[in-house]
Amino acid sequence: MSLFYIASKLFTYLVLPPGIFILMFLLASIYARRFRALFLLFAICFYALSNSYVADWLLKPLEVSYNKPINLSQKADAVIVLGGGSIAGSANLPLANDAYKRAVWALMISKQTNLPLLFSGAGTYKKYTEANAFLDSVNEIKQNLQIANIPLHVEAKSLNTYQNAKFSKQLLEEEGIKNPTIYLVTSAYHMKRSVKLYEHFGFKVIPAATDFKISNKPKDIWQVLPNIYALNKSYIALHEYVGILSLK
Repeated sequence: MSLFYIASKLFTYLVLPPGIFILMFLLASIYARRFRALFLLFAICFYALSNSYVADWLLKPLEVSYNKPINLSQKADAVIVLGGGSIAGSANLPLANDAYKRAVWALMISKQTNLPLLFSGAGTYKKYTEANAFLDSVNEIKQNLQIANIPLHVEAKSLNTYQNAKFSKQLLEEEGIKNPTIYLVTSAYHMKRSVKLYEHFGFKVIPAATDFKISNKPKDIWQVLPNIYALNKSYIALHEYVGILSLK
């Protein structure tokens, strides 16, 4: 391992965010005249949340129970996929990363089970909703990969998971389905909260998770250092825990 490689790695992890912020908090805890303990606490918390081991530890309870093959022979009325962001103005495939994985997995399930597919999500940009991005992305996939037609429906009003479940139930009831059984597709970290909300509205849910964030690839020594990817995973996990607690 060359000195240049080690130096470049240290620069990446310690000088670029979030490493630089942790160093700043540490320096403040040493040289500041007041609030030294508070700055040290910030540094410790920031480092912990930016550590890959801690991030995976936070995510594991959310993902682990859904990381297994799905039995697609179970009878259901529809496949429902939840939105996860869009990129308005994108030259192609305008769904955001998480949302695109969800959409592709839902299309695969819908094709294998011959069930209609309902996309649920509006997002905050009313001129170009997540539902618009979903339909545009699916049309591109159909044109270029020549997949068979799948019955598609969209719900373009919901702004959160609670509304996803509420408006999905209304649409299915309008189709005469009173007690629906569904394959629910969303990111693995988001599934626990989604299942609780859909069951609250009377759905029988078959979880069909995708977009897993935890890898079983062995970690190297560099994963001990803070990195932005771990910080993002920690944020995702904490956001979900707050969402689950809010259901109480």
